[in-house]
Amino acid sequence: MRQYAIDNGYFDPKQSVHHAATAYPDDFDRKVDYQMRDNLFTKKHYVYESWLSGFLAQGAPDTLKILVYCSDDAVRVDRIANRDDISIIEAKEHIFVREQKNLEKWIKMYSQEWKEWVVNPGTMSTDEPIYFWKPELYDLAIDTFRLGKEETLEKALQAITK
Repeated sequence: MRQYAIDNGYFDPKQSVHHAATAYPDDFDRKVDYQMRDNLFTKKHYVYESWLSGFLAQGAPDTLKILVYCSDDAVRVDRIANRDDISIIEAKEHIFVREQKNLEKWIKMYSQEWKEWVVNPGTMSTDEPIYFWKPELYDLAIDTFRLGKEETLEKALQAITK
């Protein structure tokens, strides 16, 4: 998707930070997301990694949904600052603005699917706000706050081999 955004002038390739989902037109996002959902129902032995993959995998048989997150915002900010070689202030702005923009876009785009895939099957109630990263939507939630890459991978591999 990054290359698509660059090719279509939605994103500056010289920018070191990751772009928000608002860089893409809604119809393109929906096409990519629905292709992923279709693959989740028809193909086996694939790994899908995206902000919405756990949501898109709701109801998919024989699918292990893993949420990888960090519960400590200071650690998240530090990781982004180091990854993208930006200041702490820039990382804070980037993380929280990007997350909010993405959430607003996807709530607008997928509120009907939320009802169909999450509320109707009883995973969440109608009075709970849409939030695509609720641990209840996943088979395993891994908090990386105190874990390194290898420890996180080991937890995921343990779940796969069960």
